[in-house]
Amino acid sequence: MTRAAWISCDDAQLAVECATIAASLGIPVEPRIDDAPLAHAAAAHDGPLAVALATPPTPEALVRLAAGRPAGAPPLALAVVASTDAARRARVLASDLGLATVDEVEPLLAVLALLAAGAEAPWTASVRGLSALDRARLGPMEAGRTGGRFEPADDGRLAWRGRPRSDAAVIGRPAPVGAAVEALRLRTLAAPRARATVDGVDRRAVHDVLFGPPRALSDPASKSALAPYGLPLPLEELCGSPSRAAAEASRIGFPVRISLASPDLRIWDHPDLAVDGVDNAARVRDVYRQVMVLASERQPDARLLGVHVTATTAALAVLRVVAEPLPEGYVLTEIGFADPHGEASRDRTSTVLPAGPDAIERVLSRLAAADLLLAGTPAQRKSAVGGIADVLLRVAAFVCDHAEEVERVEIHPLAVLIGGGIEAREACVTVGDAFLRTLRAPARRAGATGG
Repeated sequence: MTRAAWISCDDAQLAVECATIAASLGIPVEPRIDDAPLAHAAAAHDGPLAVALATPPTPEALVRLAAGRPAGAPPLALAVVASTDAARRARVLASDLGLATVDEVEPLLAVLALLAAGAEAPWTASVRGLSALDRARLGPMEAGRTGGRFEPADDGRLAWRGRPRSDAAVIGRPAPVGAAVEALRLRTLAAPRARATVDGVDRRAVHDVLFGPPRALSDPASKSALAPYGLPLPLEELCGSPSRAAAEASRIGFPVRISLASPDLRIWDHPDLAVDGVDNAARVRDVYRQVMVLASERQPDARLLGVHVTATTAALAVLRVVAEPLPEGYVLTEIGFADPHGEASRDRTSTVLPAGPDAIERVLSRLAAADLLLAGTPAQRKSAVGGIADVLLRVAAFVCDHAEEVERVEIHPLAVLIGGGIEAREACVTVGDAFLRTLRAPARRAGATGG
């Protein structure tokens, strides 16, 4: 590396650490303490360039950084060195956005050294000359022909040689280099800069459901807003009386599920307000009355819309999906298991949408219980991933199209069915104050004119 790489830091101690470790490795860098490192990095279009942060960045800041990099700009390396949940989440999101992301200074410097040495795909490099221990620390390599290879250097470090007769560039110790190689590989799998879209949506019908003050929509209203986007919804009916519930249950076919419909008492918070396996009309009427009485006692002022009568389906796994709008047409999405064990263990991960099935499969593989979704035959795996990816695309399109009005969409649970298929069983769309701001705008303009 002949040109010193900028490293924009948000912490003085971190800047000193970058300079000290770089000097020991012989890597020329220029650490800078910056009050807005991500904003300045987005504006710098020549490289090599890196950002080292002690404070985890927000998803919004990461999106602006990734979107601010023009096509063809050198890759940007990012280190978020904290070990908190927020830092781990930031690293995952940054990687999904196409940033070469690591968790410490040494891997960050290795990324810069590899980029400066012209290593285009170091995860396919030859490691033939390394010891078994160095290969193990470096990590698995993919088959390929990049014309480059890793070689042993002094003091247990590795060097990169791009061509047989070129000079070897010292990169760093095997384990940090392995982390750098993986960061560069993952950035090539990032979500494309594209907006999620669904054709043929009646935007006016969705607007009519969303119109109003800030509020969390009921499950029926939320599903009405999402339905034009083609979300797979269960066979169910909203019933406002015991007799109607019994009639609809007979039409749907027993057994059925009876669950409260209320914007104030969500089933995911009150699972005892739903009863599965109701197998006759008399029992439907009894359960209807019991659920309504229990709901009234639990929250006397709750708005009770009746019950949902839902066809019984068996789930292989149940997920919780939360989606929120981000700048530049991206959608921040959290995916996790919604069963009691998954909730207790906080088995969840985050990503940015839109993303294709391959990217969604990589996201799902980060879950501890991923085998519930990714096990089975290749056809079963493809079906499960494809169904989840399709739902996420439709949710992302809804959030993108209504980013001004919608603050959050939660689907809990999203059921992956035995035998194939997906159901968005419960949904909640949270509407912000966009409509109130629209109503206040004419009054402000009139006041300004009158003055």
